[in-house]
Amino acid sequence: MSDFNTDIRAQKDKLSNIAAQTVSKAVKAGADECAVDVGGASGISVSARSGEVENIEFNRDNGMSVTVYRGHRRGSASTTDLSPEAIASCIDSAMSIASFADADPCAGIADRDLLCQSFKDLKVTYPGFSDPDEAVQLAVSLDRKAAECKDGEIRGSDGASASYTLYTGCFANSNGFCRASASSICSADVTLLGQQGGVMQRGSSFTVARRPQDLMSADAVVAEAERRTRGRLGAHPVKTGKYSVIFTRGAAQSLIGNFAAAIGGGAIYRRRSFLCDMLGKQVMPKWVTITEDPTILGSLGAANCDGEGVSAVRSQPVTDGVLKEYLLASYSARKLGFRSNGHSGGIYNWFVDMDGQRTLEFDELLRTAGEGIVVDELMGQGADLASGNYSRGAAGYWFKNGERVHPVSEITIAGNLRDMFMHLEYIGKDRDPRYKVQCGSLLVSGMTVSGN
Repeated sequence: MSDFNTDIRAQKDKLSNIAAQTVSKAVKAGADECAVDVGGASGISVSARSGEVENIEFNRDNGMSVTVYRGHRRGSASTTDLSPEAIASCIDSAMSIASFADADPCAGIADRDLLCQSFKDLKVTYPGFSDPDEAVQLAVSLDRKAAECKDGEIRGSDGASASYTLYTGCFANSNGFCRASASSICSADVTLLGQQGGVMQRGSSFTVARRPQDLMSADAVVAEAERRTRGRLGAHPVKTGKYSVIFTRGAAQSLIGNFAAAIGGGAIYRRRSFLCDMLGKQVMPKWVTITEDPTILGSLGAANCDGEGVSAVRSQPVTDGVLKEYLLASYSARKLGFRSNGHSGGIYNWFVDMDGQRTLEFDELLRTAGEGIVVDELMGQGADLASGNYSRGAAGYWFKNGERVHPVSEITIAGNLRDMFMHLEYIGKDRDPRYKVQCGSLLVSGMTVSGN
């Protein structure tokens, strides 16, 4: 661990020097403002199939992007070669591109007073596998355990994988910001094949953590994949009609992701969101609150600052169903007449909550809904953020009287996101730590389901 930390510090120092020198050179070359992002990723990825290693990949990528502003004209260039000559050429390219760009009064780096000044150790950087054999053993173990599930319905494993990646980078700009950071991510997954009545189904599971020691056990991952695979066998459509739909905690990630995209500054200033002009207005029922917290140690959404160096802070984008803020980076904030709230690069840890009477165990959720569709898989890209129109292929199961009846496939669920978010009725207690968005299963009433 000590050698790991020493290597990380050395890499951070190296990248900090490169970033600071590049900013200085760009300013000397005539840039009014400059931002530099330099760094890369290293790690290992292993795949296994038929109980043996299928592929091993070691990766080590480096790169740099240089963005300059001159007379509010923006130019950006990148390079994977970090030699002084290549960096000088990259700066020249960025300056040349800026000279041909149109002036934009909103273009520029983040405001100095918004830049992060206090940095906490968020516990997001850990060593990976002790050696390549450990990654190999994990992937092969998952694949072989999956193969042991084989019976009349489960046909066997469709492969497994394990990976570890260490990200190290530095962001610097001409407002005096220069900060290097590192983070690690480790994951593993497996997929099972099942067949019934000549119809093949797949079910998969995964585990993700900052370090290998915190991954779920291979037995737990395989058990979840087997449960999902068996749960899809014998699936068939339901009759077209209006149903209550429960988005399981996995499917809810996509739904809440649509909401986050719709309140993103880029979509708002371009007038490409159904939530334009909704700041300070009701966008969800009064019993819904969404809290964002980038300060949780070791979490997948932990960060001190965003991609522009602006401080990441705890907030509530939605309070009692009212939209309190858009997700803004510097450019989108200026276009809208606001200031950045640290969202260059996306969201952090989100917690979707409802009041106690509407937060239920999953079985209670089924009983409360009575009859409808549980959706645990979504397919296609049928969410139009401009209009809010929503139409996605889906799979899951039909339930009645609070009990599962049969698996469902080949259906389409449809509605309008504006109405869907206003009809969030209940939420499950079944949060999943594997996701950045902490949201239990969501019950949405009155959705159109197209089947047979």
